[in-house]
Amino acid sequence: MRFQTFRKEEIPWEEESYFQQHDGQFALFQPEFIRDADCTKDTPVIHGRPDSPIYGTGKRIRPRVPGRRDSEYMKKILLEELLPLEEYDRVILLISGGKDSIASYYKLLELGVPKQKIEFWHHDIDGGHPSRRMDWRCTSGYIHAFSEAEQIPLRVSWRKNGFFGELYRIGASEPIEWQEPETRAVIQCPLSKKYIECQKLKERAPADMEKQLEQFGYRMKFPMKTGDLSRRWCSAYLKIMVADTVLRNLHSLEHFGKTGGKPGKDTRLLIVSGECRGESAGRSKYNEMEVHRTNAAAKSRRIVHQWRPVIDYSEKDVWEVLKRHKVNPHPCYRAGWNRCSCAMCIFSTPTLFAGIRELYPEDYRMLRQDENVLGFTLDNDCDLDTFIGNAGSCVYHGDKEAIHSLVTGEFSVDSVYVQGEWKYPAGAFHGAEGGPC
Repeated sequence: MRFQTFRKEEIPWEEESYFQQHDGQFALFQPEFIRDADCTKDTPVIHGRPDSPIYGTGKRIRPRVPGRRDSEYMKKILLEELLPLEEYDRVILLISGGKDSIASYYKLLELGVPKQKIEFWHHDIDGGHPSRRMDWRCTSGYIHAFSEAEQIPLRVSWRKNGFFGELYRIGASEPIEWQEPETRAVIQCPLSKKYIECQKLKERAPADMEKQLEQFGYRMKFPMKTGDLSRRWCSAYLKIMVADTVLRNLHSLEHFGKTGGKPGKDTRLLIVSGECRGESAGRSKYNEMEVHRTNAAAKSRRIVHQWRPVIDYSEKDVWEVLKRHKVNPHPCYRAGWNRCSCAMCIFSTPTLFAGIRELYPEDYRMLRQDENVLGFTLDNDCDLDTFIGNAGSCVYHGDKEAIHSLVTGEFSVDSVYVQGEWKYPAGAFHGAEGGPC
């Protein structure tokens, strides 16, 4: 159902805001959420106003929309309410550099969560690959600069060789690693038995090595445009599995005991992420809070909850938070992109891919070459050139600083906050096309 919003001054006979539905009828009550496709600069700010501090008061946050109970699995992960925020030993914010994760961070601060309780976690999609990249060149610089400006520890994690290592995988997947925030030491998670066997096989280098490696698994296909994570492997193998593995390993090393938890006692962790219902039909059904996949209260005395604090926010609400804190959005927004995902995200529209072809011609050429080598297209139906067709580039050239960051990868701490008037970036309010399922 589509909604158009009207400010109260536009309806002089009533004091409240009314919402016009797709059938033209007015409704007094706001919809459950406002789709990105329906959100404009004139949409009223509903959820994005400053929060009052509750940290240390014993108050518990409950979801605005009750959690799902439509399957045994959903009943199993159902969480009726969070613990009081002060009872969590560590709050882990999954930060992509996009506006929603930034807004989630500021919501935590406004609720009173101390900075020393928060840790940023970022998944490096490219994983240190020696020659290929899928993500924006400046995303790492942007997140490091934001972390430094806000004085929040940043833990970067990755699957070695990233997207392209997994794309061309024959055998077991590469190991998962992370970098310690303070020492910058790189820690590798324990190697899987399959990976160790594959390494031994490579050392022997038999004549039929590739055939033998295939017995341990192989990829050689782009992720599929679907909500099924077994086929859209980029999210599963480069983000979800990476975060879960790092968390379990850190807990086994008693990291959380050293940083605020109590060794020998239950460790309580809150995972915070920035999904919004308005982004897609799939995300509209997400729970605001639930028991996290890594929860192991009985086995490992590890309590892990997940919270999506801006799940009900409209795009206008999210931008309102960034505006209030005068944060410079990721350069891709300022250059015309409506969302901040991987630069060459499989969900990108023809216009967005035309922008990639303009900014990163060599990366685009190599991606087309990948299609030929693999015999498998990035789009479900056609090759990239056909997919783009005659679509024009989305690139907005009015923000030269943003273009410079995207091309060079440079982003300094001095650029984190806007000096002077904060303005919406060129990519704002362009809907959710090219977004997640």
